[in-house]
Amino acid sequence: MTARSISALALLLAIGMTSFAVAQRPRREVKWVNPDIPKMPGLVHKVLESKSLGHEVGYVVWTPPEMDTSGETRYPVVYFLHGAGGSERSDAAGFASQVAGAIRGGKFPAAICVFPNGGMSGYRGDAEKMIVDELIPQIDQDYPTQAKPSGRVVCGFSMGGAGSVHLSLNHPDLFCAAGSWGGALAFRGSGEDSPLLAVAKQNADKLKANQYSLLTINGDQDRPDAFKPLKAIFDELDIEHRVVILEDTSHNLGKYHEKTSGLMLAFLKNQLGLAGT
Repeated sequence: MTARSISALALLLAIGMTSFAVAQRPRREVKWVNPDIPKMPGLVHKVLESKSLGHEVGYVVWTPPEMDTSGETRYPVVYFLHGAGGSERSDAAGFASQVAGAIRGGKFPAAICVFPNGGMSGYRGDAEKMIVDELIPQIDQDYPTQAKPSGRVVCGFSMGGAGSVHLSLNHPDLFCAAGSWGGALAFRGSGEDSPLLAVAKQNADKLKANQYSLLTINGDQDRPDAFKPLKAIFDELDIEHRVVILEDTSHNLGKYHEKTSGLMLAFLKNQLGLAGT
């Protein structure tokens, strides 16, 4: 065997071993309980013994200052869903700080914020069951919430933005609004094939009965047409869906917060303000 042949064989073996290593690389490990949250007034970490997941799962709750715990005052709830690779602690202090500032400025109602841990689930399957069947009832039991669709909204970033749309459309009796930063109907393939299009049609009457509305915000460098097929369906169904495309914006939560935090909170406030109308 010539030196050239030996070199070629070594290269092929190296490529093969690299491909094998990639194929055998374990999936990112999910840590389901992350109690090391930032110190912030009103922010607490809790653990749910989830039957759906078969193990403990952490979640974070933020309560507004001077919350009335007598039960006479009922508070709306904002559920914030983290992105892939995040956890219940990832965005808790940041988003809660924005809500707290808006409340102080009279731009948002006193509200409770909840941050579930969705692992890498896309907020589907067992994690979806955990949130819908276990966490939401637990929050309504433990806190003086407005336990009805008009008092509950969901929003999030990336996987959490997509998850917010997924949860709100599949469970129209739970939320009156959803907001998505940097989400998509499908992160691979075409959104035209998303099962959510059929779900939106199927649940249209319930969504409209609860005065549901959707806000999707994407950067011009971050799948700007991500929700175009859903927007077309919503237009046909006469369901409000506002699409915002930001200039010079990639997949960066900090940029979304910087440019549109006020817009997102104003949207959620408006939807919560429709309660009883």
